[in-house]
Amino acid sequence: MLRLPKKVSPRFDQIQDEETYLENLAVQRNASAFFEKYDRSEVQELLTTALVGWLSAKEDVCSQLDIPCGIMSQINNVAFSTAILLTPVDPTALLDYREVHQIIRELAVGIYCLNQIPSISLEANYDQSSSCQLPPAYYDTRIGQILINIDYMLKALWHGIYMPKEKRARFSELWRTIMDIDPDGKPQTNRDIFAEFSTAGLIDITKDPDFDGIYDEDMNEDPTYNPNSPEEKAVFMKYAENILLKLTFSTTQVQQCENVFIFETAYWLTNAVRYNQDYLDICTYQRLQQRLYLQKKIIQKHFEKKTEIRKGIGYLKLICFLTPFLLSLKKKMKVPYLSSLLQPFSDDKVKTERELPPFIYGRDFKCQNFHYKEDQYFHVHGGIEFDISTPSIENALEDFKNNLEKIRDCAANTFAEDSGYKEYYSIPTMKLNGKSYYVISFELETFYQQLYKTQWWGAINEIVNNLRLKRLPLTDAQLHEQFKKKFGFKKAMKCKSIPFGMKSAVERGLSAVFHTFSRKTSSSTINVSDEAGYAIFHQAALHNRVPIICQLCNANFNVNQRRFIILSQESSKLDMKKERTEMLQCESYKRRMMAVMSLEVICLASDEYWKCILDAGTIPALINLLKVSKIKLQCKTVGLLSNISTHAKIVHALVEAGAIPALINLLVSDEPELHSRCAVILYDIAQLENKDVIAKYNGIPALINLLNLDIESVLVNVMNCLRVLCMGNKNNQRAVRDHKGIPYLITFLSSDSDLFNWFLNSFEDVLTAVSSVTIAEVARDNKEVQDAMAMEGAIPPLVALFIGKQLGVQVKGAMAVEALASYNPAIQRAFLEKSLSKYLLKLLKAFQIDVKEQGAVALWALAGQTLKQQKYMAEQIGYNFIINMLLSPSAKMQYVGGEAVIALSKDSRIHQNQICEGNGIAPLVRLLRISKIAEGTLLSVIKAVGSICIGVAHTSNPISQQFVVEENAFPVLIQLLRNHPSPNIKVEVAFSLACIVLRNDRLQNELQENEGFNYADVLYLLHSQDKDICLRAGYALTLFAFNSRFQQYLILESGIMTISTFEPFLESTFETEKAMAAFQIIILAKVIIDVDHITLTARGVTILVDSLYSVHSTTIVLTGNLIATLAHSRAGIPEAFTTLGTIQRLCYHLYSRQEEVRMACSSALGYLTYNANAFRILLKECRNKPNQFLRITKNISRDASINPAFLKEFQMQQRVGLPSLSLEKNGGPSIIPVFKKAKPIDRPFLGARKPEPVAPEVMSSTRCPRPVASVSWYSPRGRHSSSKYKHKGSPSPDRALKQFSQICRAQAPDAQAQRPWLTGLAALQHVGSSRTGARTPVPCISRWTLNHCTTREVLCFSF
Repeated sequence: MLRLPKKVSPRFDQIQDEETYLENLAVQRNASAFFEKYDRSEVQELLTTALVGWLSAKEDVCSQLDIPCGIMSQINNVAFSTAILLTPVDPTALLDYREVHQIIRELAVGIYCLNQIPSISLEANYDQSSSCQLPPAYYDTRIGQILINIDYMLKALWHGIYMPKEKRARFSELWRTIMDIDPDGKPQTNRDIFAEFSTAGLIDITKDPDFDGIYDEDMNEDPTYNPNSPEEKAVFMKYAENILLKLTFSTTQVQQCENVFIFETAYWLTNAVRYNQDYLDICTYQRLQQRLYLQKKIIQKHFEKKTEIRKGIGYLKLICFLTPFLLSLKKKMKVPYLSSLLQPFSDDKVKTERELPPFIYGRDFKCQNFHYKEDQYFHVHGGIEFDISTPSIENALEDFKNNLEKIRDCAANTFAEDSGYKEYYSIPTMKLNGKSYYVISFELETFYQQLYKTQWWGAINEIVNNLRLKRLPLTDAQLHEQFKKKFGFKKAMKCKSIPFGMKSAVERGLSAVFHTFSRKTSSSTINVSDEAGYAIFHQAALHNRVPIICQLCNANFNVNQRRFIILSQESSKLDMKKERTEMLQCESYKRRMMAVMSLEVICLASDEYWKCILDAGTIPALINLLKVSKIKLQCKTVGLLSNISTHAKIVHALVEAGAIPALINLLVSDEPELHSRCAVILYDIAQLENKDVIAKYNGIPALINLLNLDIESVLVNVMNCLRVLCMGNKNNQRAVRDHKGIPYLITFLSSDSDLFNWFLNSFEDVLTAVSSVTIAEVARDNKEVQDAMAMEGAIPPLVALFIGKQLGVQVKGAMAVEALASYNPAIQRAFLEKSLSKYLLKLLKAFQIDVKEQGAVALWALAGQTLKQQKYMAEQIGYNFIINMLLSPSAKMQYVGGEAVIALSKDSRIHQNQICEGNGIAPLVRLLRISKIAEGTLLSVIKAVGSICIGVAHTSNPISQQFVVEENAFPVLIQLLRNHPSPNIKVEVAFSLACIVLRNDRLQNELQENEGFNYADVLYLLHSQDKDICLRAGYALTLFAFNSRFQQYLILESGIMTISTFEPFLESTFETEKAMAAFQIIILAKVIIDVDHITLTARGVTILVDSLYSVHSTTIVLTGNLIATLAHSRAGIPEAFTTLGTIQRLCYHLYSRQEEVRMACSSALGYLTYNANAFRILLKECRNKPNQFLRITKNISRDASINPAFLKEFQMQQRVGLPSLSLEKNGGPSIIPVFKKAKPIDRPFLGARKPEPVAPEVMSSTRCPRPVASVSWYSPRGRHSSSKYKHKGSPSPDRALKQFSQICRAQAPDAQAQRPWLTGLAALQHVGSSRTGARTPVPCISRWTLNHCTTREVLCFSF
């Protein structure tokens, strides 16, 4: 029998070891998680402050620093295990016990492990945002949140501006993109800046009911002082950038009774003017203080009106005492027992803002403390500090002593009954000595490391020690990244100079950067004074940079160093620069190096000193140094030049001194610093029209060769230089292609080099963004380069950019998409096949206007130039987005919105009506009223208004016309027609007005009678020197006159119109101009006074028929649409088209590969079916080729018209049996034609050769040169020939004109088609052979038709 082994119970020490191990593991895991919230630069700052701060120095027994007075030096008896704190209660803002415990926990970590006490300083960034400069230990803490919220409210009341926390956190991420901030921190956007801030949530603080009217009260009690005088405002704004408002908290009383501490705290609103006596005299200082005093009075009076602010101040008062109290406990080796505290907040609840977006004033903002220019946004500055010295500890009052046990019981029983989770944890209170006090308690433990057990502070310290070796000091790339983030790219380049970099780090409080620089340089360099005589220590003291002062003290720096005055006079400065110029030209390498270094210090000392360097004539000497084969000297020289090459005068001096070839020669060196700085200088030079000169010296191949490096600054600067070189320069664009630069640019779109693994993703994002904008400029408006980009594989990585979430990179990628797809159908198709449009549509949902703008522009670049593709893209965008574009303040979005409306409404009554129903008309008319709208946008909007009202074949849409009129578009358009300075706008307005009133007598009367419209306002445009304006004006008048003899009469009464206006277009080599002019003279035939209207009509018809033989699709599309229009105009015109073989030619184009051609020709055929002769000919075509009918019905526009009788007749014949089908069934030819190129025969029936023009010139001789066809009529009873009109010889000119006149006056085509049995001029006409007279009956309908035989006869009219 099997026996199971007995389970042995573990020993007690084994259980204890396992529990300890698990506890240690949990502690280490929590410690590791603590550091995960920091990025690399924040970890470096955290480590530096922890290692060199003044608190770490106090643990050094050799430290000579004094201990702050008060509780830190007096506390002795700490044998207690629980600390109890009593502080007065504010009944209007009760504190939360969980918040208090969270603060204790965060202070314990910051003080015991990281040697940092709380504070905040708002610092200005290069782009006018404000960094929330907290000690790194308090990033993402409740303490950090309270500090930021209170300080922000202080600045909000000082400036009278406020943005709610949630909105400013969101806006802080987006505002740079919205403003299109360049590398120098300057906004490049053209939109309304204040409107963007206002949309994001920025408001006048007086809109808050708690602060309503706070600035209306006059705080000035001095009748001799006017703070609102222009002089006082100007003085204040001159120094405003360096005036700070700060809150300072201090403990005012401390009492102790054993383990109970009673304290009271207070705060003061103070100011600081960060100037020395060289820049600010005592009188001006007193004037500033007088104005600041009034501002502070308003803030102090209203600061605590909100409950949230009072709560925050209550917590800050508690922090003010807890900081020195915990420092005292640390000194006595006591630490809060964190496990006894309430549960901490989750990480997502304590996120702190790293920076604040700028402020900006609106025109009607109430606060008048500051006066900035309109649309000028600005940073805020100031902070909150805690005084950790306290008054001497006093013995507790008798009332506290007598109630000591009650106090301890109250503290002990706080969570005895209910320890579960609650939204709010109340703090127990007791009334003592006439006041109500909070009773706050927390347990303590010894601050010693226990054997075999890892304490939380030990785990954190261990990680700190490990990270210190890995993260400090900073690399050059990390230094540059830090400077670039704070100061912008140009100043970051200057900071590579150690003296300037150290000074900048001190001013900004970059402890890790200063620590790295101090390890790179000697103490003598640190002791160097600036031009004002201030050393590094003076700068640190001036800007209150305590960690940096501690570093200097630890390095035994002389803290009592006196200030030295140098360069006191401008004359001495200039003399020194001239001396440096002489040194640059000497033979000594050392003297030349010292001269360059001196000039570098001088140019960095002030923004104006570059002029002195230029005036001293140093540029030629510096260029000569670039030709010396000394790498270090060359690096120093290009560093100096890159600092001053941003100025146009410097650039001109560089070019004159021969800097371009010298700089290009340095690009082939092996020194990356030379590459980077030379690229920067060439970038500055190229911006001032020197692109061809750089290309002449082979600058482009030299720059491209540098793209195989893996150095960020080199790659970014080189691509920026190439970008500028290619802007608007096709030769340079081709040079980049020819020298194999395109593959490098495409590689950076999806860079995955190992170099980036350690540097987060910012490097890769920067490269991707820069390469995208470089690709955009290299390919812009250059189809050859666009095709080369596509061949090299640029499309897949560009599409891949939009799959991620890097919005900034996607905006740059959209620029590349726009440039590549512009006017390039193949690339447009490639992008669309990869569904790029759906990703670009996501950009339209972004908050930032510029993101939406770039997305819209890129989408419309993909829309191409064909109506079908544009309509498809507009449908993809959708009505809502299109209307939002029209409502947007962006001119580009307004333009795209207008173009999308045009595409949707073109020949589509459904879309027109849907736009009207979706309130799309009102935004268009609103844009017409904007006086400062861009001309291109205005043109697009005007075209959109007209496009909504006109359909296929120039039909009208009464619904949309009425919507436009109801939105009061007439007065706006009339004003633009008469007053706008641009003729392009005027002529487009005239055309849109014609569309709005097309075939609508009521609206035409309203336009003329109510709005005072006169055709003279349009007629004068016919005589414009610009041919396009002249042709467009004729088009507008044509629509006004279309099918309206009364309007033709009014035009004739308003001015004279002659054929000479149209003659240049009728003889033009541009086929579209010729066709459009032909259309116009047909409609305006009775308005043109110097040529007979029949002659004009004949000439126009002939030209349009000729145009159908064009090889250009645009001409055929236009001609088809115009013929469709004319087919439902005057009687006789459709007959003329039919007689000239138009039906056959239109059928021929039904086989075109281009859909627009097929659609235009199908629509023309549809309208021509209302003519009886065309009805017959087309029916014959469809009977012989049944697929022809399918082509027509498949391609005809939805809004076009086709004779229902034609459809019914064909369907009937299909049921009876088509001849072609019968032939095929009996062994005849297939019904599907086989097309072969062959010599055309028997014009016009086969449509192979262009017909000869029907014009009076043909008929001018007494005998026609060629025989003509006779015309006969048919009735239901049989064939009847009219001998009256049958003529076997040639007609005389008078008779020919009479016959054409009769055709033109014939019954309307609608009546002919609906009643084909009519005899006379309205009957179906069959034309026989003039040679043989042979006619053939059609079997299925017993009608006769002309035998087809080869003939050279010319078809003319026989009358």
